[in-house]
Amino acid sequence: MKKMTNENLTSKMLYRMIKELIIGVVTFLILSGGATSMFQEYLLSSGYFSKTEQEKVEKFQEYVDENKIKITDTKKIRNWIKHENIHEFVILKGTKIYFDNRYEEDIFPGSIKNNTFNYVYPINFADGQANLYVYDGFADKYYDIISGVSIFISIIICILIFGSELQSEIKNIQYLQKRVKKIGDGELEESVSIKGQDEICQLASGIDSMRNQLLEQKRTQEKMKEAQDALVLGMAHDMRTPLTGLFSYLEIIKKMEKEGKPAGEYASKAFDKAEQLRSVSDQLFEYFLVSNETNAELEEAEIAKSAFEDYLSEFCAFLECNKFKIDIEDVYWHPVKVRINTNYFGRIMNNLMSNMEKYGAKEKPVYLKINYAPDYIGLDFQNEVIKPNPYVKGTGIGLKNIELMMKQMHGYTEVTITEDTYRIVLNFPVTN
Repeated sequence: MKKMTNENLTSKMLYRMIKELIIGVVTFLILSGGATSMFQEYLLSSGYFSKTEQEKVEKFQEYVDENKIKITDTKKIRNWIKHENIHEFVILKGTKIYFDNRYEEDIFPGSIKNNTFNYVYPINFADGQANLYVYDGFADKYYDIISGVSIFISIIICILIFGSELQSEIKNIQYLQKRVKKIGDGELEESVSIKGQDEICQLASGIDSMRNQLLEQKRTQEKMKEAQDALVLGMAHDMRTPLTGLFSYLEIIKKMEKEGKPAGEYASKAFDKAEQLRSVSDQLFEYFLVSNETNAELEEAEIAKSAFEDYLSEFCAFLECNKFKIDIEDVYWHPVKVRINTNYFGRIMNNLMSNMEKYGAKEKPVYLKINYAPDYIGLDFQNEVIKPNPYVKGTGIGLKNIELMMKQMHGYTEVTITEDTYRIVLNFPVTN
């Protein structure tokens, strides 16, 4: 029997059931036929058939002699058969049957020809001699027992074969049960894999996909925790430095006031430190505000020049007011469209202006240009930093805020920091 190509569980079970049914039928035929043949050989070799048949024939001959029975006296013959509980009783002459107890009605003498009866005995009836085939049905119960035992053995064999073939599915289910328990306990590194294409294999694939998602979530959470820990430590550093300076200046001011000396210089320095603290706290607030927003609303698509030009003009004006030099030779506009969130973009530009004011070298030009790619437009800012650089590396929370807001607008940032230069590119996706 050709194996079905469809490997779902239903077809596999159906195929196995049909195969086991065929095996069971063949096994039954072999067992039943073999056991029946052996039993018949035993009866023949033991002489049981000839002995019992001879006794019945002699008894029937006595009955015929005593009652002057003719071949045609079918009623009397039937009465004797019922009395003796004979299973098969056939009277024939030559190859023609004259009486058969299996027929309810009388047979027209000689109307049926015999081709099967081999063991017959002569009987002298009142109207002539005939041959008799007789069987008392003694062996039938043993034939039934043989059939029953053969059926039982065939069923057991089918169950054993089916059970052995079912072991693979049972092992797969047990394997999935163990793996699901391990996944529930947090063991996510080992993959879940079962070869095949049936529903159990598909379930294994689904569990493995779930495992990968959980593993990815776990790794993401670990990265987030690391980032949060780094942020907390960095913020503590960023706030501690100006806070320490602030308290130092306040102590000096307090001491100088007791001595009656002017403390305006130190009051100005304390104010600067307080401004630094406020700036850090504002950036921290902005970070958590942006990071908790899951879906920023973007304005309708518009030409890049219309979207960015006002902000860039304000940026240039701010730099000029603070005595910076600006190089905008590479600023030119292509007719591409973008979608932005004006609130986010305004915050980004404010961060850039604040950083430029704090750390930019005014004697060196600030370069502004527009980069174009097939799917992106980039606003490229580059400047040289003050030497010695007053910037103390902490959390970089201002840059984190810019990256978060760009991500919310489906864009990304490119940042390059060297010893004396700072470059950031804001890349926005082009909208068709």
